[in-house]
Amino acid sequence: MTRNAAAAGVTDCDCLPFSHVYPLIRNVYSFRTNLSFLRVILAADYAVSEKEQKTKDNFHIMKQHFTKLVIGLLLMIGSTCSTAQSNLSPGAQFLEYYNAHDIKKLDVLLSDDFVMKHRHINSSVNKKEFLGLRMNYCVAFNAGYSTVAVIVEGNPEIITVKEYSDELKLLDINPSAWIFLIESKAGKVTSILMDTARGADAYFQEALRKELAFRSWVEQKYGTDTLTVLEHNVDVFRDLMVEYALNPENAKVTQSKEVIVARDDTPDDEPDYRMPCTHFGKLSLKQRLARYPFNKARSVLLVSFTDASILYPDYKRNKDRILALDNAEDTKTLTAVDIDQLSDLLFNVGYDTKELFKTQIPECPGLKNAIVFLDDKGKPFDYIGVFFGCDAMEYDINKIHFPLDCDDKYNMLGQFFSERGIPVPGL
Repeated sequence: MTRNAAAAGVTDCDCLPFSHVYPLIRNVYSFRTNLSFLRVILAADYAVSEKEQKTKDNFHIMKQHFTKLVIGLLLMIGSTCSTAQSNLSPGAQFLEYYNAHDIKKLDVLLSDDFVMKHRHINSSVNKKEFLGLRMNYCVAFNAGYSTVAVIVEGNPEIITVKEYSDELKLLDINPSAWIFLIESKAGKVTSILMDTARGADAYFQEALRKELAFRSWVEQKYGTDTLTVLEHNVDVFRDLMVEYALNPENAKVTQSKEVIVARDDTPDDEPDYRMPCTHFGKLSLKQRLARYPFNKARSVLLVSFTDASILYPDYKRNKDRILALDNAEDTKTLTAVDIDQLSDLLFNVGYDTKELFKTQIPECPGLKNAIVFLDDKGKPFDYIGVFFGCDAMEYDINKIHFPLDCDDKYNMLGQFFSERGIPVPGL
């Protein structure tokens, strides 16, 4: 190597001096180190990303499984509820929908010819009236029935229920129990016979007294016109009753003159809840005979029969059996004079007031009676069941319209039967 070459820093191998090479080597090493570190970081980051991805995938899979599980459970619950719902009897379904005020489900459940009959006041409502006026009241006053006991299963069902409503709470009336006889066909409720249960006497007395006090307050404060509105506007009815109940002093308001006159002969400490009979005399013999079923009858029979299966009078259920006359034990064909007296007793005798009060109806004894109507061919076509001993009448309330029963009417009818040789329970 020459001095000049050495001075120039050039060797025989034509390489860079160490002082130049070292920084390069150091940078390369540093790069390699950084590269290795970068690889480690990248590897770690990849591992973390892969782990996170797996976690995300697992979470997604778990979410899918959980969603499927929830859907499965919901379907299972829905199926169970649907099965449970389908297992409910028509009567139980009716009470469930009624208490929920579900008019749509009630519309499907009730048959087109559905009728709800109230034996204690001899009245009935059809499907349209029930889903209209009746349900409007139930919604406004949160009314319903809680099941006390199922007396008879199958068809018909006999269920004891207890009434509840805001009206009972507002007027502070102890609720009453009722007996429902529910008939159905093909899963649809065709009729409900609403009957009184034990303890109904006290309920009617209390309800009548407090209802009259409320109406008297309305009449005195807002006038007769507002009192009339109560029968047509349930919202006004409720609003006034809430106002009335908010001030206990309102219950002490003196009743109207009409109510006082109606009870003028009764001591204040002994209220009279009897329903005395009145002979209206409104319909002549010709008018009475023009009414169904007399207008179709060529002859009329009085009969007595024994049927232990009839515990609760029900026209629709018992019609074919009674008209067959198979169980008739005693019969009597009525004369023209008899028919005059009978039609007068049926159509012209009743309770001459709008106040509603009836006693409870116990189970009927074995011996029962009926008035059977025969057509011009001598074939029975209709009847009026008179079940003495349980004070109940059974007839087609959609065709035959009698005045409200009074206390002694069954005694009068019993005497009529007995005088013509037809045995009557208790006589």
